[in-house]
Amino acid sequence: MRRTLITLFITLSLFTHAQKSDLTGTWIGTSTFLKEHTQLKYELKQQGDKITGFLYAKNLDKKDSIKASVKGVIKKGVITLEGDEIIYRTGMACMAKNELTYLLNNGKETLTGKWRGDMKLNTCPPMVSGTVTLFREEPTAMVTVAMEAESSPTKTIASEDGVGKALVTELGKRKYFALIIGINDYQDENIQNLDNPINDAEQLAGVLTYHYSFDQENVNVLENPRREDIIKALDELTNKVTEKDNLLIFYAGHGIWNEQLNQGYWLPSDASMDSKSYWLSNSTLRDYVGGINSKHTLLISDACFSGGILKERAVFENSRAILEVYKLTSRKAMTSGTLKTVPDESVFIEYLLKNLVNNQAPLLSADQLFRHFKTAVINNSPNGQVPQYGPISQAGDEGGDFIFLKRNQ
Repeated sequence: MRRTLITLFITLSLFTHAQKSDLTGTWIGTSTFLKEHTQLKYELKQQGDKITGFLYAKNLDKKDSIKASVKGVIKKGVITLEGDEIIYRTGMACMAKNELTYLLNNGKETLTGKWRGDMKLNTCPPMVSGTVTLFREEPTAMVTVAMEAESSPTKTIASEDGVGKALVTELGKRKYFALIIGINDYQDENIQNLDNPINDAEQLAGVLTYHYSFDQENVNVLENPRREDIIKALDELTNKVTEKDNLLIFYAGHGIWNEQLNQGYWLPSDASMDSKSYWLSNSTLRDYVGGINSKHTLLISDACFSGGILKERAVFENSRAILEVYKLTSRKAMTSGTLKTVPDESVFIEYLLKNLVNNQAPLLSADQLFRHFKTAVINNSPNGQVPQYGPISQAGDEGGDFIFLKRNQ
């Protein structure tokens, strides 16, 4: 059955301290339905407790799209927006009720939460739900590339920059694959369930498909997978990814370190504390990362003891060398900590997403991305976690780097 584009009715729950925020402006982001992502854009105008505006929504394959006028009212910190009139529509659409939380962090505003069908309304079917993430769109800034340090001057990529334009053109011909894993629930009652990994995984998938050149059909989101499911997904990538392609692997869930074996592990949903047979070791991951025939592979792990897969800290070069680091094969890892525990509510993923969304440069290396948010993670972590970035040992890294390519929007 063909998927349905879900739009038109929104309820936004704001924190008390943010109730006076003026929502006038443009909000962009995504909603999810199963593994489908829909691009959203709201143009809102607030006058007192009244809101009017327009909604634009489309699936990433652009087969389903809609534009509608919206109106709403603010009562007791809750903003209710509903479709007023459909201006145009292609494909299928239904109304959905959404509850989002307003977040204000370092001057950046976000609306995030879930949508669902409602039996009381003529909406999408009840029990159907997904996530919604919106960001206030900021004024267009000059495209820049960070130099040797975050506080250093920036260099504008001008239209006549032949190297930059050539690399953007070349990367546009390559495929970007992503395997995104989030595990909240564990079968073993001795392993504590988590609250946030699946939501983190879904938000990352939305950011990559909306802001960067990750096509939806090449992004695989696994929710509460078993070890067998992860291995199967890695096997599929082994057969699918070519030497011209780029691959990002993300994991959020429990991690564990075995002192006797000097080995780190991911814990799939069917892991048991009584046996390692269903654990996924760093050595297995290293073998897959080395065996998948990509040009560049970036492993991002938001789990306890995830730093054990790294060989050493990498040092990036100046911005003009982006072309050179793309030429060299890379197998890099970005982790939320070293060999210590990390909290369930991850500041690592918070600042990772924030920097991916706020980036305006057409080309962003993984090293640049990491340096932009590392200090923020250290300063805002409740247990002083120190994120790490560097080559994966014995996986075929030749000194290159993963390059994110901004999507033309």
